[in-house]
Amino acid sequence: MRRNFYIFLTLAYAFLIFILSSFPKLPTVEKPGIDKVEHVIEYSILSFLLINCFRKKNRRVVFIIILLVSLYGITDEFHQYFVPGRSCSGFDMLADSIGSFVGVWINIRFKRNHKRKF
Repeated sequence: MRRNFYIFLTLAYAFLIFILSSFPKLPTVEKPGIDKVEHVIEYSILSFLLINCFRKKNRRVVFIIILLVSLYGITDEFHQYFVPGRSCSGFDMLADSIGSFVGVWINIRFKRNHKRKF
């Protein structure tokens, strides 16, 4: 049941990312690099949710998750190329890929520390 819950959350969150990236970006005054931090956080959450969909968390699963989330980030950036006011950025793709790694790393560290306490 818990696994099904994470599958639902992962799919819903991926859909939310797609919907939000379909809106034209409103002009705002931002500090340089803040949007990259947002990308890292956004894709960290996605990979954190996705790793919980798997029962085993071995190196192969971790590699697949990082690859899938990174590819999703690349396709999302490609999708934004066709949205007025948005652009396709290689640096955003890199930030998405870093986020995919960070989310998996946080999950593994959290699980490892959580098991030690009990």
